[in-house]
Amino acid sequence: MTRGRPLEGDGAGKRLLPWVGSGVLAFVLLPLLPDAINLENLLAGLLIPVSVVLALVPRWERHPAWMQAVPCLLPFVMIGLVRAGNDSAVVAYSPVVLLPVFWFALYGTRPQLLVSVIGVGITYAIPSPALSGGGYPATEAIAALLWMVIAGISGFTLSELVRQRELLATRLELTARTDALTGLPNRRAWDAELEREILHASRTETPLCVALLDLDFFKQFNDLNGHPAGDSHLKEVASLWRTRLRAADLIARYGGEEFAVLLTATDALQARQVVETLRGSVPLDQTVSAGIAQWDGEEPGPELFARADAALYEAKRSGRDRTVLASGRELSRA
Repeated sequence: MTRGRPLEGDGAGKRLLPWVGSGVLAFVLLPLLPDAINLENLLAGLLIPVSVVLALVPRWERHPAWMQAVPCLLPFVMIGLVRAGNDSAVVAYSPVVLLPVFWFALYGTRPQLLVSVIGVGITYAIPSPALSGGGYPATEAIAALLWMVIAGISGFTLSELVRQRELLATRLELTARTDALTGLPNRRAWDAELEREILHASRTETPLCVALLDLDFFKQFNDLNGHPAGDSHLKEVASLWRTRLRAADLIARYGGEEFAVLLTATDALQARQVVETLRGSVPLDQTVSAGIAQWDGEEPGPELFARADAALYEAKRSGRDRTVLASGRELSRA
């Protein structure tokens, strides 16, 4: 769900349940009010199915976000009708005006929330029939102002808590998908992006290649220079390789000294050129072994990756410092 567009996507019905359920419960208990059977109460009750239909039937992704606020603002109209049809200026159902405020605090934008807070004040500022014979007492305006303040404090506090929770969830998700040492996507992110790019390649009928690159004899490098130097070397390699790829491509640290590269809209020959560029831009003249596999148009992600991994193994087995296609055909050295 995109904030400000709560009626779209999966779970829209569940998001509607709290305020729809509250509205239904409120009007099931409507006969308990004095003089419950009147035109205003009947119209208010009729707005419940109208609001549900407005919320669930239209294809909201085709409409501007502001239109999604309309069904969720109908409780103000309902309460206004109930207040107009009863003899008390403050009826039992008036607190229902807080439902749109909480709704927009959870799922809406700040402007939508502000509109709902203003709606609370307008609803409470409307005089009831009991006051129509006399003047407009100051207590009515004071009540409207106080309810607006309460709604504003509650709504914006809840909205900020939700926003902080969303930011924390985003940070946690980013951390879970990022390699702590190099800052590159990690294996988890790689697996998700590989499946997504295969679906995209299938829809667009464009080539897709996976390349695996492994720093040769990295264990000896660590033993000779120490692990801090090894970590620094990995970070430098990751930074250099990332700058030599297009924005549409993906490079991830798959594990240890092994890096996975996803080359979109790229065939095997083009992928070889890219990989050779990467192999030639490693500091300290360290050599790199690589394997490349081009998606065959049908295979799932794990099989495509396994073919690239087999090509990498062949490159290492046959002497390292070379690039091999998944077919096993050795390519020219960089």
